[in-house]
Amino acid sequence: MSLAKLSFFLTEALTNLRRSGITTFITVSTVAISLVIMGAFLFTTMNLEAFLLQMQSEAMVTVYLKNDTLLAEAHTFNMRLADMPEVADSLVVSSEDAVRELFSDPDDKRLLQIGVTPEDNPLPTTIRIKLKNPDLLKSIVDKVKLEPLVDNLSYGEDLFKQFEGMSGLLWYVSLSVVVLLGCSSMFIVFNTVRMTLFMRREEIIIMKLVGATDWFVRGPFIIEGLVQGLIGSVIATIILLSSYHLVVGKFAELIPFFGIGITFEQLFKLTAKLFMMGLILGVVGSLLSLRDIRKFSSSVN
Repeated sequence: MSLAKLSFFLTEALTNLRRSGITTFITVSTVAISLVIMGAFLFTTMNLEAFLLQMQSEAMVTVYLKNDTLLAEAHTFNMRLADMPEVADSLVVSSEDAVRELFSDPDDKRLLQIGVTPEDNPLPTTIRIKLKNPDLLKSIVDKVKLEPLVDNLSYGEDLFKQFEGMSGLLWYVSLSVVVLLGCSSMFIVFNTVRMTLFMRREEIIIMKLVGATDWFVRGPFIIEGLVQGLIGSVIATIILLSSYHLVVGKFAELIPFFGIGITFEQLFKLTAKLFMMGLILGVVGSLLSLRDIRKFSSSVN
């Protein structure tokens, strides 16, 4: 495509957008609102995944040893655990230390005055294992379960499964929202370009009579849809980025333990996705409305 053609298409598209100001405003607003909702769902999904990764990175496997295990045996077992490639750190917690941790609150310490002897202490000796990589969780669990001193393990398996299920469900919901809102936005762009075709039908007939090809006629309308999608994506990005920190701050006040944070790289990728979705919505909506332009021009003639 020559620079002269591109310049002509762009000039015609901007002229059309200016002529149909109200229709253009409605189209751009619809695209922007759709992209804001899409971006909000993507933000939520990304934050939930970041929180899940944070929990997995801080995951700790608690190994409960059998009641008759001596403290010396526990330390020997801990030394063998420390040599495993999956283990970053491990700590032996005796039953006495476990009682002190359980009653660490000043008000609860008075309960210790009744005296807890080794014979009636219900808490077992435990070993707390911190992993080098959360992906190694299953590997270390399978190994430790086979040890004869081990009575039970705890690593929040159910909680992880629930969060993974929530993350997967949110991705499906986000995909459904993106598809539904994308279709509605393309429908609006489709109708806008279709209305423009009817308003400029005489001009289109003249262009066809002097030998203009179908794609030459389509050019300004495709650029028009692209510009509408681009403007809508810019507006949506500004709204999302300006409100993101405010929303995150309010959410952190409500749920302090829910660590929320997205890196600059993730924000850049999300912004790029919004721009791409805006451009796709505009161009695809225009192309759908122009697919039968030859039939349209001949019927008008």
